[in-house]
Amino acid sequence: MRFIGSRSGSAISKYKWTEAYHPCPASIGLPLRKGLERPQDSDLFVLPIRQSLVKDARIMPGTARLILLLAGWSGRPNEICTTLGTIARHLGRSVRQVQRYIKDAAEEGYLFFGYRKHRGYITGLKIRLNPSAVFAPKRVIRRFRAEEKMLEAQENRATPLKADNNGNYLFYKGKMGDFERGMMKLLQRNGESVRLIE
Repeated sequence: MRFIGSRSGSAISKYKWTEAYHPCPASIGLPLRKGLERPQDSDLFVLPIRQSLVKDARIMPGTARLILLLAGWSGRPNEICTTLGTIARHLGRSVRQVQRYIKDAAEEGYLFFGYRKHRGYITGLKIRLNPSAVFAPKRVIRRFRAEEKMLEAQENRATPLKADNNGNYLFYKGKMGDFERGMMKLLQRNGESVRLIE
């Protein structure tokens, strides 16, 4: 909520309150993008991405968004068959701007693209991402998965690390030797309970 008041800020009750939301953000000084609807979430995911892609200042910010969108569509590095209009609809940009993004990404080696044709007419795009430039190496992914499995195994351990049902160390009197006597002294020195049985 915002209000329209006097220059001195007093006598606010003489003026009406207005809603903070306005159907045309430009009329209240906000960019037009603030009036767009938030995109719906989906079940698509993106494989681990190289940090060099995110930090690359040579590409436009929209190019990075395009590459991440295509990475979610491809899953594993496979060829993507789509159209400029489809990409433009998902990114909220014009077809001409998407053409610039694709050209920018191709110049930097992040993807390769060609045209799909049917009876001499161009019907869409064939895009293949460069996995070595976009996705993290397989060894990094394997290391992360191994660490996740190790942490999960530690959390879901079937038996405790130390037996908590019986802390007594039993020694038979008839089988006492130098080794058994040395073990008894060591355990007693460490505060463990030792019992001699017949």
